[in-house]
Amino acid sequence: MSMLRLPHLLLSLFFVAVSLLSAVTIASDGNDDTHYDRISLLATASDEIENDILETTLSVQREGNNPSELSEEVNAAIQWAIAEAKKISGVTVQTMGYQTSPVYQQRRLSAWRVRQSLRLESKDIADLSQLIGKLQERLMVDRVGYRISVQRRNTVEENLIAEAIALFQRRAKLIAKQMNRDRYRVVQMNINTGGVPMRPMMRAEMSAMADTRIAPSFEAGTQTVTVSVNGTIELQLD
Repeated sequence: MSMLRLPHLLLSLFFVAVSLLSAVTIASDGNDDTHYDRISLLATASDEIENDILETTLSVQREGNNPSELSEEVNAAIQWAIAEAKKISGVTVQTMGYQTSPVYQQRRLSAWRVRQSLRLESKDIADLSQLIGKLQERLMVDRVGYRISVQRRNTVEENLIAEAIALFQRRAKLIAKQMNRDRYRVVQMNINTGGVPMRPMMRAEMSAMADTRIAPSFEAGTQTVTVSVNGTIELQLD
């Protein structure tokens, strides 16, 4: 390439760069993300729902010098509890947490500990409470609590979703009217349904159950199920 043609080439490249910069600037101006007359609002709906499932976790634990014998004792107690639970219709049984661990005293192995848990649940609170009283002959009660079944919670949440959305719409219309706007559109909406945790018993009640070894009395009670709808609307004029 001759030295005479080099300045002309540089000049051409300069004009191309300027043209590209102008095109980028115009495109940026055309994609302005600034929005006006947008308002965020929240609507919630809740209901008190009776718990319909009683859950309990029981366990058996043995300590001694022979882990094989301990394991046999624990397994025998768990199998007995499973057999008793299966005698009652509607009780769900699940074995949990089998564990063998050493016990140390002054950094020396002194014994072995074997433990296993059993989880039971039922919609028939009276039957399960009777079963808990029976199983306390050989097992310890670790935890008892109540929860709402998935089927009932889904039905309740669907009704609350409809109620919360209707409330959201009423508030959006009210805002549009107060702001002297003809209508609005929903820009964004989020629907939140919180899971319902199990409600545990008080520790004092648990201790009393362990001491008396009798069929405990339970009252399911209620829990609050809440659905919230939050979103953004944009006010508009016809």
